[in-house]
Amino acid sequence: MPETIKDRKRKSMQAVFEEVPPFPREIFLDLTSFCNHACVFCSNPLIKNKKTMDPEMVQRVLQEAYDCGVRDLGLYATGESFLVKNLPQYVRLAKKIGFEYLFLTSNGALATPERAKEVLDAGLDSIKFSISAGRRETYKIIQGKDDFDKVIENLKWISSYRKISGLDYRIYVTMVYTQKTKEEVEILKSIVIDHIDEWDPHPLNNQCGNLYENNSLGYIEAGSPRARGKVEICFQPFKGFTITPEGHVSACVLDYSKDLIVGDLRLSTLKEIWSNETYRNFRRRHLCKDLKGLICNNCMYNQNEPVTPLMPEYAAHFEKRERPVS
Repeated sequence: MPETIKDRKRKSMQAVFEEVPPFPREIFLDLTSFCNHACVFCSNPLIKNKKTMDPEMVQRVLQEAYDCGVRDLGLYATGESFLVKNLPQYVRLAKKIGFEYLFLTSNGALATPERAKEVLDAGLDSIKFSISAGRRETYKIIQGKDDFDKVIENLKWISSYRKISGLDYRIYVTMVYTQKTKEEVEILKSIVIDHIDEWDPHPLNNQCGNLYENNSLGYIEAGSPRARGKVEICFQPFKGFTITPEGHVSACVLDYSKDLIVGDLRLSTLKEIWSNETYRNFRRRHLCKDLKGLICNNCMYNQNEPVTPLMPEYAAHFEKRERPVS
């Protein structure tokens, strides 16, 4: 039976909480920081100097990660992967190398039949649509583009293509809901449920500490979902990492402001970065729950305190947006 989203989240809690845990099975490759949408709760519109990863870096990382033991690969993080023209080729190359599970999350507006077919035929194992409203009018406000109808049609096509092609990929939909859109959760579910394998809505958060001002959009509970289970320690530093479009290694998949860069692939290998002193010290601080000054403190406890980056030379802080009180 295929692994469910709940299964994958449960496995996340099974991290080895040590200074240098075993090299991860799953990592994220942030192919681009560009995005075609501007969601009101997302940090992406604030990123400056956006970049798409060079093909040479993609090829290097795929082979190096596989050789280190990575088998599950997320082809996204802070941007929209369907903006990357070489996406089908990267999926095909990753499968040729031997990766077992390739997945991505997309807003779906660019996952047109022509574009999606290339990526699915290349071997993508799952695609999750992020749709943050159940009505076209609300969607336009929340996601910054009038693409609701287009996204739903793309989702339906991907569902129908699976039946026609016989390909064995999974289809999911997630919805980030705010105080104002909570009533639309069931509306969206009724629209998409017949075309997907799993429905995965979740409440608004503070973008892993990047956007405290999201509190003005609705109630955000302190206690990050990234700290799952009774250990109350974020699994991310012990379970995986993200490679940014620049070729830097971040300890968090949502490190929009580059506060958690732990190494540079232009200077070190993945294996060296996984066990370097910056990463070890970062894990020690999590184990001791010494998070003051880290963006992790703002993430975990929904705070808005000053942040000191792990490697200041790579940080890319941005000006926060003012939010109207909802």
